[in-house]
Amino acid sequence: MVGHKQLNCYIIKRIAQEYPVPIVRLTESDPIFQMEQVNMAQPLFVYVSIIMMGGMLSLFLAVYALLRFKHAPGGRYYVLAALMASILAFGYAFELTSDTLEQIKFWIGIEYFSLPFLPVFTLLMCVEYAGIRLGNWKKRMLYLIPLLTFVIQHTNDLHHLYYTSIGLRADAPFPIVELGRGPWYAVHTLYLYGCLALSIFALSTRMRRSGRRFRLQMLAMAAGLLVPVAGNLYYLAGLSPYGIDLGPVFISFSFVFHSMAVFRFRMFDVAPIARDLVFENMEDGVLVLNAQNVMVDYNAAMLKLAPGLNSRLIGRPAEEVLAERPQIAQSVVDGRECDLRLGGDDDGIYVHLRFSPIRDREGQRSGSIVTFVNITERVEMEKELKRLANTDGLTGLFNKNALIERAERGLREASRHGGSAAVVMFDVDHFKRVNDTFGHEAGDRVLSGVAEIIRSIIEPEDVAGRYGGDEFVLYLPDTGAQEACARAERIRAAVAALAIDVVGHGVRVTSSFGVAQLPAEALSDPTPADVCMQTLMRKADQALYESKQLGRNRVSLYADEVRGTDAARLEGAE
Repeated sequence: MVGHKQLNCYIIKRIAQEYPVPIVRLTESDPIFQMEQVNMAQPLFVYVSIIMMGGMLSLFLAVYALLRFKHAPGGRYYVLAALMASILAFGYAFELTSDTLEQIKFWIGIEYFSLPFLPVFTLLMCVEYAGIRLGNWKKRMLYLIPLLTFVIQHTNDLHHLYYTSIGLRADAPFPIVELGRGPWYAVHTLYLYGCLALSIFALSTRMRRSGRRFRLQMLAMAAGLLVPVAGNLYYLAGLSPYGIDLGPVFISFSFVFHSMAVFRFRMFDVAPIARDLVFENMEDGVLVLNAQNVMVDYNAAMLKLAPGLNSRLIGRPAEEVLAERPQIAQSVVDGRECDLRLGGDDDGIYVHLRFSPIRDREGQRSGSIVTFVNITERVEMEKELKRLANTDGLTGLFNKNALIERAERGLREASRHGGSAAVVMFDVDHFKRVNDTFGHEAGDRVLSGVAEIIRSIIEPEDVAGRYGGDEFVLYLPDTGAQEACARAERIRAAVAALAIDVVGHGVRVTSSFGVAQLPAEALSDPTPADVCMQTLMRKADQALYESKQLGRNRVSLYADEVRGTDAARLEGAE
């Protein structure tokens, strides 16, 4: 008896024999086949399009950088990095559109003409842009791993250090390579991430001491560096569709940020970089304040004027930041231009404070730039010119004009505070005879010797000058007639003892003196200082004439002072 299962199989077999169903084979011209191919190619088309656009953008940026800012700090390495990125993008686009494993391996080899060197060019770009100096040997060492990666990848069939295996994925709708990662692949990956991390660190270091505009440049560039990292991590985690390496795709996206840095925020423009370098290397100190007098920036030269400045004080009020320099703080807060002397007597400097307003786009004042112009050299030169203008070239004493000016100033001061004053006038006896006998050089040496004697005897507050020829005048503040005569006598005695050797001959001279005093009560009268000085000099000249009449080499006091002095002595005797 035949079972039910055998019967059913027999019936199905007979039906198939009696009514055969034709096998349908789809060809490339069939719409169903074409639709399936389109559905499979759509994701690939999107990825390839994005990568090609990124490659063209990076190539455009490489050419633009080469023409516009290759000599800017970091510019040449940006050109190389953009060029490497474009080669990588085009190579990977052709890899994705390849039909065979051999074609894929060829384009991977093309990609590795750029991929090993992209990290080092990026790092050198950021380091140079940030102003960090690297020695030539350090730069050469950075190329060691990229060169080894290039060699090891292209000779992988001999040792399999980079890829342990290369094949096609079985689960992908189009040819996608499946790579077994070898030990040197891990070295390259670590080197890649290390270079990117150091690049971001270099930019962040520069960012902390840069203005807002430069921070935007570096933020855009740092964002561009982080985008490929995210794509590569996504790929390494096995999350990318069909196992497509999304690194080149994300590199294409990263150049959107790079283009923002270059075009929107003017990265690598020579002008802003030059302005920043000029700011940091200015010899004059500069403070940048906002409208509330809060410090927002300063340059290196400012540290010489206020050593306590540091980046932690940014955002603090100016009077707090400059607390160690109250002179500067007060002038900055007041906003007034002025000259200040800073430092000690030996190492002091003079600075001129200059204020320049900062205005926003609407023309409103939003802050100020305070420049501390070092005017020490100018002030010292002015002092020297003034000294030369007031000094007698031969003796080093005041000349006639400076002598009278200083004496009149002293008389005005004495009239305000009370006190007496005296004037001593003297000349060298028979000075013409010295010139005629021994020559003018001998006469000059005599005058210079007399000037040295005067300097050694007078007090610091006294004023001494050469009035003309061999005549000298001394203005002695707060000095009575007796004291003035005593000081004149000391000078006379020293001049008489002076011996000038001229060609083996000893030249000796004497001097005659006239002394006049202006008592305190006379100074209290509302008499102009120039009148008082003229009166004193006229009286001293008369006393000098009296010394000449009495035989020279003596000190004579003006007659009124003599009578006054004698009367005072008689009153004391009574």
